[in-house]
Amino acid sequence: MKFEVLRLIQDRIPKIAAENMAIDEALFLTAESPVLRFYRWSRPSVSFGYFTAWSEVNQQFGQRDLVRRWTGGGIVEHGLDLTYSLVWPGGREIPAVTDFYRHVHDAVAKVFKETGFPVEVAQSSEPSDSQACFDKAVRYDLKVENAKIAGAAIRRSRKGLLLQGSIQRVEIPPQFEMMFARELCDRPNADVLSNRIVEYANCIVKEKYGAADWNRRS
Repeated sequence: MKFEVLRLIQDRIPKIAAENMAIDEALFLTAESPVLRFYRWSRPSVSFGYFTAWSEVNQQFGQRDLVRRWTGGGIVEHGLDLTYSLVWPGGREIPAVTDFYRHVHDAVAKVFKETGFPVEVAQSSEPSDSQACFDKAVRYDLKVENAKIAGAAIRRSRKGLLLQGSIQRVEIPPQFEMMFARELCDRPNADVLSNRIVEYANCIVKEKYGAADWNRRS
């Protein structure tokens, strides 16, 4: 499965955690075609899944920039990782979550294999009591020498799918971002964040990701 069109945003300006989450949501709520965004973090950060308790995250990572994701999943440390989001908008057939997850990670794995990394696709989920996302692999995560290197979380609604992924513990090959985009779409269109999206995201920061009511609920 390849996308007919794909907007590729290589967001080179590092941002705080709340801004990164808000931009992902703004893109998800406004996209009319699939969007792939790569982004950076301005300081060491931790994102945690929608259903994760604030107390658990704050106890372990209270000195970091903390933000609750709109997607599910566990606790993810950010700063040295390569982070991306992928939006599949509504108004078209929405893939099953598992199929979408597998398709995206198959594309990541293919790029790594083509550049000489022995990446393995997990065929089953590993048991674990840890809330740390990279302590365990779930089905279709990626591993190198039995260590998880790529995971993601997804939100699905009538507006489409939002996937937020992280790649860490491995050297990122040169040109990885464009190679990954081309695995998803033959001719991705390079794009930038519009002023409209940035302004919309700033509103979302104030209302949600920068607010204690959102981040600190149990």
